[in-house]
Amino acid sequence: MRREQPGQDGSRVVDPKAPEPAVVRLATASPASPRFGETPTLAGYAWILADRRWTVAAIFGATLAAAAIYLFLATPIYRSNAVFQVEDRTKTVAGLEELSSAFTERTPADTEIEIIRSRMLVSAVVDQLDLDIQAVPRRVPLLGRLLARRHRGGDLAPPVPGLSRFAWGGERILVTRLEVSEDLVGRPLRLTALDGGRYQVEDGDGVLLPVGKVGEAAATPIEDLRRIELFVSELVARPGTQFHLAKLRRDDVVATLQDELRIGEKVKKTGILTVSLDGPDPVLVARIIEAVSNTYVRQNVERKSAEAAKTLEFLESQLPTLKRTADAAQAALNDLRMRKGSVDITMESQSVVNRTVEVEKALSELELQRSELRQRFTENHPALTSLNDKEQKLRAERAAMAARMRGIPLAEMDSARLTRDVRASSELYSLLLNKAQELRIQRSGTIGNVRILDRAVTPTKPVSPNTGAVLVLSVMLGLVAGVTGAFARNAFDQGVEDPEEIEAGTGLVVYATVPHSDRQGVTLPGQRGRPPSLPVLAAVDPGDVAVESLRSLRTSLKFAFVESHNNIVAIGGPGPQVGKSFVAVNLAWVLAAAETRVLLVDCDLRRGRLHRYFGVERHPGVTDIIGGAIQAAAAIRSTGNAHLDLLTTGHIPPNPAELLASQRFEDLLSWASSRYGYVVVDTPPILAVADPAIVARLAGVNLLVLRGGLHSLREIALAVKRFAQSGVRVQGAVLNDVSSSGGRYGRDGRYRKYEYRSEHSG
Repeated sequence: MRREQPGQDGSRVVDPKAPEPAVVRLATASPASPRFGETPTLAGYAWILADRRWTVAAIFGATLAAAAIYLFLATPIYRSNAVFQVEDRTKTVAGLEELSSAFTERTPADTEIEIIRSRMLVSAVVDQLDLDIQAVPRRVPLLGRLLARRHRGGDLAPPVPGLSRFAWGGERILVTRLEVSEDLVGRPLRLTALDGGRYQVEDGDGVLLPVGKVGEAAATPIEDLRRIELFVSELVARPGTQFHLAKLRRDDVVATLQDELRIGEKVKKTGILTVSLDGPDPVLVARIIEAVSNTYVRQNVERKSAEAAKTLEFLESQLPTLKRTADAAQAALNDLRMRKGSVDITMESQSVVNRTVEVEKALSELELQRSELRQRFTENHPALTSLNDKEQKLRAERAAMAARMRGIPLAEMDSARLTRDVRASSELYSLLLNKAQELRIQRSGTIGNVRILDRAVTPTKPVSPNTGAVLVLSVMLGLVAGVTGAFARNAFDQGVEDPEEIEAGTGLVVYATVPHSDRQGVTLPGQRGRPPSLPVLAAVDPGDVAVESLRSLRTSLKFAFVESHNNIVAIGGPGPQVGKSFVAVNLAWVLAAAETRVLLVDCDLRRGRLHRYFGVERHPGVTDIIGGAIQAAAAIRSTGNAHLDLLTTGHIPPNPAELLASQRFEDLLSWASSRYGYVVVDTPPILAVADPAIVARLAGVNLLVLRGGLHSLREIALAVKRFAQSGVRVQGAVLNDVSSSGGRYGRDGRYRKYEYRSEHSG
């Protein structure tokens, strides 16, 4: 070990005859060493959120901003609806309701819902309102619709200069007829308004319809293959304004409207149906719902009228036959009375006759019911099967009555049989005649089983977007996404702020932890902007917490120098912007505050900036001394502190590593070490360039400055390994700019790309 002797001014002088110390290599932990972890606790999670509060705030603010933009730009959606009542009275023959209800699984409301959604009804609405014709003004993307909605008044909104072809508010167009050839169906066309109520239609291939006029039919020549027939009823726009025009496929429009219609029963088994539709045009959605309502009621009435007409047709075909049968039975009874006179019929015979008449009447009514059921069901339907069973029982009873009548005396039996035929045929004829008259009245004035309770009205308030719901949802999503983002960032970040974690993971002793302060944030190098001078924190605010930490570092260095071979301390770091220059300047200041002569040397010959802390020029300095242009004593600058001197970089050279490896630089440090109590040397980042390893071999104590939360354990271990590969032992680390929130894990641990370009301007 080199022996140190006290100088005349109290400084330590190194004996040059003392042997060089053996190189001590640092046994660092593997970069893959596990993290110095803690068992997760609620307090730990709270610290993570506190550390990542700006991440949470940024995500939360971005979510709210996105919600605000959505509310500002979203097109309002309006809803119109109508309410119907469906009555369960679909039969025209008494008693048929009870018969079929026992075998029907679906309710009348379910059936009516499918009818409303059917292509038959929706197609009629599409044709009635010409929904397969699309004609809308052309607007600027994103903001066009917003500006048009905000336009009030009957006048047209003035156009933006250079964008007069777009519509800005107040434009209207109504196309009542548009027929095109098959190749133009679904293809976008462009209608341009001209002066005098005229217009022109074109597509991407050129003009299709040269000139048309509002209120007059326009068509291309018959010989043109690309045919278009157009009738514009209304056109309000400035000349030059363009409109989007298209003939949509009818089947596509029908299918889309079927999907968009919302149909449902308000309360099950009440028969109260609601039909609603959402859309950006409140007038159009109200018109569509009104058209659906009117078409549905009209078709319901027509369906009931058609059922009555079919039943009436069946009855009218049976009436002549029953009339002839009744007349023949009456004639036969009159003939019997003329031949044999009046014949008394016993009570028993009379009861048989009456029952037979009732059976015949019941059979006729069953035949009417069968006629109506066949219009709606197949022969295998349960209703028809039950009706057939009932008919078989009645026929069996009629056969039994006929057998009883054969036991009656012949004269009495003939009289009873003829009397039965007369009464049965007369009553059946009267029954069908009455039914036919009822159906004639019903067909001429049929009232369906559906009525409109609430008609569609034009909505005035949109149902979407719902401002309150969007804001509440955005607040919830913002908080969840912010917290998730904070924990995700913490999970991916491998940067460390805990000194114990650094020591356990790398074996490097942390001499001091320098907390963050607002003034420190201003003085740290690498910030945006380059002020002409940087204040020394230890000078302007000696009581700052960061300065107090550097005083504790001063105490630790005194013990470190006991085993060092000289009084030179080299300050390095893994990468740029870690605050090594800040630590070097303020450490030199607090060392000088103990009335020990200190020399601060800027050996960052690429981007050194220590001269800015003291408001002096960069040159003359280290490079000028090495180059022989000036003597070392002449390059030393005063700093305002009587015990602190400064040696700047000098002119930025093109070959800094070669200069630092020269014998002249080694002689310079030896000269400084012999005349000062401490020599503090600021060096470049070790992972960026090789310069600091050259300087560190000449220093008695080497400190590695780390910035809290910026480095991973792998990065710190790699920096220490770089020094060790050059035969340099790093005595300890200074953890700089540690957050006051308590020190939790910081940024990602992936290897960075280090760029450290030289500055050749001095």
